Amino acid sequence: MADPEKIGKYRIDGVLGKGAMGVVYKGFDPGIERTVAIKTVRKDLVDPELAVQVMARFKNEAKAAGRLLHPNIVSVYEYGEDEANAFIAMEYVDGTGLREYLNRKATFEVGQIVAIVSQVLEALDFAHERGVVHRDIKPANLILTASGAVKVADFGIARIDTSNLTNAGMVMGTPSYMSPEQCQGKDIDRRSDLFSTGVVLYELLTGEKPFSGSIEAIAFKICYEDHKPPSELSKLTLTPAMDAIVGTALAKAPEARFQNARAFNRALRQSLDPQLNLKGDAVDATELNLAAVTMQKHAVPAWDDTILQTIERQLARILGPMAKVIVRKAASKTSDTQELYALAAESISDVDERKRFMTLVTGEKRVSATGGSPTGTQPLSVRKGKAGQTSPPQSRSLSGMTRPLAPLDQEFVDQTTSRLAIYLGPVARIVAKKAAQKAGTQQEFVQLVAGHLGAQERGAFLRELGYEDIA
Repeated sequence: MADPEKIGKYRIDGVLGKGAMGVVYKGFDPGIERTVAIKTVRKDLVDPELAVQVMARFKNEAKAAGRLLHPNIVSVYEYGEDEANAFIAMEYVDGTGLREYLNRKATFEVGQIVAIVSQVLEALDFAHERGVVHRDIKPANLILTASGAVKVADFGIARIDTSNLTNAGMVMGTPSYMSPEQCQGKDIDRRSDLFSTGVVLYELLTGEKPFSGSIEAIAFKICYEDHKPPSELSKLTLTPAMDAIVGTALAKAPEARFQNARAFNRALRQSLDPQLNLKGDAVDATELNLAAVTMQKHAVPAWDDTILQTIERQLARILGPMAKVIVRKAASKTSDTQELYALAAESISDVDERKRFMTLVTGEKRVSATGGSPTGTQPLSVRKGKAGQTSPPQSRSLSGMTRPLAPLDQEFVDQTTSRLAIYLGPVARIVAKKAAQKAGTQQEFVQLVAGHLGAQERGAFLRELGYEDIA
């Protein structure tokens, strides 16, 4: 499809980027003579079954960012639709994404890192105080300008306090930067954005993400495994205070993290200068000198092979052996999972197949907020007794049992994992896999996986399986 010459009142001057469902154009507003960026969603590429939700979420981006006029947030000017596209006209930022700096192995000093993250936190503080949670803070959504300003972009999955577009049970975001509560499809608030900012801080300090592996392994580590202190990996000289700040930002429990962006920012600034006297809520800007940042010209993004192999297998079902070449080529251009899927999807000519492929990263991890099964799973089956009656699995407890232990089999593991995913989201498969390696019976397996649930959820989960008396 040829690029349009005009969208709404805007003249189209070029392409800034492409995604699975649309294009971002460089445009010009003739009325007030200014350059704009125009983000579009092509209506013909949206799955008809998801069209209402997708278009509502796209409009939600305009509503979320439109209420946020701040020097560190990309401004939104207008939302509109024509026959072919829905579009958002926004501030054109002449800068470079932080993802590009990291892809090219940029070397930042501690002061520069503090300056970058401090500006992100100032933007989040402003947004959070106005009821907007971003939900997808990551380097690809942070733009650094030549003047040293940081701009936060893409509020496409933001939650506004009056919006019901993103509910508990819907897993949204970018896997490596998601908070534990996001991975599990739970309610989130401003503290989830602070966790994601902590991941960005960690990556800036060390050049590595704190949690790596396949998409499911990342989710498991985010929820249950501790990160290595950044001082153990960084080439920079980091103080114990910086390790402590990162540890607080990446705490598993929201209540153990910084409770707002201002507190995070204050601690970060004071780690740079312990003598800094920040009275009250005052947090001054730190100068960011990008001219001093050094980058490798031809650095190739570092990928974990397990992630690439997973995507290759998914794409191979559609394109065959060429999938490996396509994925590896796309992986050389980005180190962001969602962007990798979008680049790989460009090779799929069939529109329906392309949509199905993209749901592997954008849609299939959603879990019903009302307690239903996750997409693509079936309810846990029960054993049939006489006259077609149903009965729960055998032998409910590990001690004082009235029935013999039931041997563990793959069918039971799969069925129980489907039920567990209602509570844990996509991380359930990793939890179940590890438990199955240790357990010899169904009862031991249920006890191990139930140990990952809170008291209230654990009770409900065990009752559903008929194992109420496993303590």
